[in-house]
Amino acid sequence: MRESGNLRSAFGGRSGTARFVVVFSTLSVVFVTGCGAEDRDDVLKGFQLELPPCQTEDLTFSGQTSAPGIKMAMSFTASTSCVEQYLKDHQVDLSNPLYWPASGWDSVGGEKISPTEPPFKPESMKQFKLNLDAGKKYKKYIGFRTPKDAEFTVLLDPEEGNTSLYMESRLPGRVGRAD
Repeated sequence: MRESGNLRSAFGGRSGTARFVVVFSTLSVVFVTGCGAEDRDDVLKGFQLELPPCQTEDLTFSGQTSAPGIKMAMSFTASTSCVEQYLKDHQVDLSNPLYWPASGWDSVGGEKISPTEPPFKPESMKQFKLNLDAGKKYKKYIGFRTPKDAEFTVLLDPEEGNTSLYMESRLPGRVGRAD
């Protein structure tokens, strides 16, 4: 009861109002931090991921390492040998690709999935400006892993000695946790 009386009197007095503002500001900061954009280098560090050591072009990037919403999406174009080494360095078995579009209809939880269902979330497809040709076969991998155990879906689009790599996180692993 005593606490209730203090709360009621807090709204009537100047010091009580200040307490309310401080609490509200603290909550706002936490909310904004969880939803705001983070610097690319900070996100890469959080995922324990580096860009490939070779020259890249057309880099796109988005991501965050704080909950809720731990995620990352990135694309770049580099020499095919560099892209392949980057994949191998992250535990991708190049001899076992999946393909987009898929060879037939699939079903998950009783729901039919079209073979031409986009390989990434709509916001990543938009970020990548990715317009896939359903008449072409693209290699797709799901085992790209970082030292923090984050896992990515990767799609490759080869073009005259270079390959464009598109990747989106599937599982956050231990990103956002102190190790």
